Amino acid sequence: MTTSERRLAGFEERQLAELKEHIAARSAAAPARRPRGRLLLAAAAVAAGVCAAVAIPAVSGGGGESAYAVTRDANGVVYAELRDFRDAAGLSDQLRRLGVPAIVDYTPEGKMCREPRGKYVKDIPRDLYHVPESIPGEKDGWRMRIDTRLFKPGQTFVWTIGEGSTSTILMEGPVGPCELVDAPKPKEYHPPYRLATTKGRSLAGYRVDEKTVGEAVPEIEKRGLKVVYVIMGIPPGNPGGYGELRVQKTPVGEDWTVWEAEEVIEGPKDTPTGVIRLLVTKEHYDRNPVYGGPRDAVFPDGS
Repeated sequence: MTTSERRLAGFEERQLAELKEHIAARSAAAPARRPRGRLLLAAAAVAAGVCAAVAIPAVSGGGGESAYAVTRDANGVVYAELRDFRDAAGLSDQLRRLGVPAIVDYTPEGKMCREPRGKYVKDIPRDLYHVPESIPGEKDGWRMRIDTRLFKPGQTFVWTIGEGSTSTILMEGPVGPCELVDAPKPKEYHPPYRLATTKGRSLAGYRVDEKTVGEAVPEIEKRGLKVVYVIMGIPPGNPGGYGELRVQKTPVGEDWTVWEAEEVIEGPKDTPTGVIRLLVTKEHYDRNPVYGGPRDAVFPDGS
């Protein structure tokens, strides 16, 4: 399964109770994999990207190409770009210098910090920070946007960076040191459905993202396909990712928003069954929760 399709799966395997009680903390703590090639998840930082008008000059570390670059604008928003993952201590120092109460740790391949290191903050303020994103035009590296005005006293931004993954957690109170332990091997998840709107699939050539149900369903049915509705549960603040609350054949309101479409497949050859899963919410959000931003950031060629 591709990185994009893993991202599509979002939080689908989690129970609704966990979604309601823990999804804010879990979504912040869950490791994000470094995108491959031109996979860009840059919507949030681009939308807020005003780095050209900085009040404090960029601070860089490392030799040759900067290991990291940290800037802060006149509004107290900090922008961080990281390329050398082993210089976590230097990045941590510069973040703190610019007003981010941060701890940054580096974990080698196959290792992680033993948890728990402290108490997770569940009510994370919207736009305090966005999940790490790839740097546009670069194969490796992460960037983040952090609003220093939204931290409460005693809170710490804990950023753990490894070879191929990164996690961000907001904690309160004392934070323990990173004690390295073996990381569990991730289980590959192969759902019985896949993205329907890319080339060669059931809805190739037709984009459904951010259309209303009333706009999307007629085109889908015109292609002889059946529709089921995946009712999405969105974590507080819409940080990216979603829970699958239920799947139903009963139509939802025509004014509901469609975020993506998946085709149901079966058999060893992943044969399409003619059923389309529409990922929908009653509320319209400021950015696509499936991708954490516009779909074009993930599929820049428009596929």
